[in-house]
Amino acid sequence: MSNYDQCVLFNSWGIDLAPYVPAMITADEYKQITGNDYAAGANA
Repeated sequence: MSNYDQCVLFNSWGIDLAPYVPAMITADEYKQITGNDYAAGANA
């Protein structure tokens, strides 16, 4: 399972993906999975 696939799974479980950018997915992948723009530090 790729990091992307793992994050898709996490998102389906309702887990916030912001902490996984950029360690596991890119900001563009975050938007593809969640439909939302990634804003660094927005949920810190």
